[in-house]
Amino acid sequence: MKSPFAMLVPQADSDGNDIAGIRVPEIAVPLATYLGWNFFSERSGPTNELASLTGSMIPFTRTRAERERANDPRPSIEERYQSRAQYLDLITKSANDLTAKGYLIKEDIPRIVQQAGSRWDWIMSNTH
Repeated sequence: MKSPFAMLVPQADSDGNDIAGIRVPEIAVPLATYLGWNFFSERSGPTNELASLTGSMIPFTRTRAERERANDPRPSIEERYQSRAQYLDLITKSANDLTAKGYLIKEDIPRIVQQAGSRWDWIMSNTH
């Protein structure tokens, strides 16, 4: 029998997002916990095995009341951001910072902001 080997994973912040590496705008200004892994569902495979190369997004609750009902320790979206406009401003600032450091090109910022707005709209219009 071969001996097991240690699986190393990055440290996570209080939202469950990885701390290491370049924190792209959707991680620096999150609406969810983003995981680089996922388990199979009952329909697709064994539920105790990882689905390779498939990640997960676990949205934050929209309101404090929803968070308290769900017993979710992560602050809700309303507790983090005053409005959609403020959220998108923070996304823009994060993207600009990465551009100044040479990690993004300026031409990508409008698309990053548009995608962040779409994510906001989807999460805020759906129940979890």
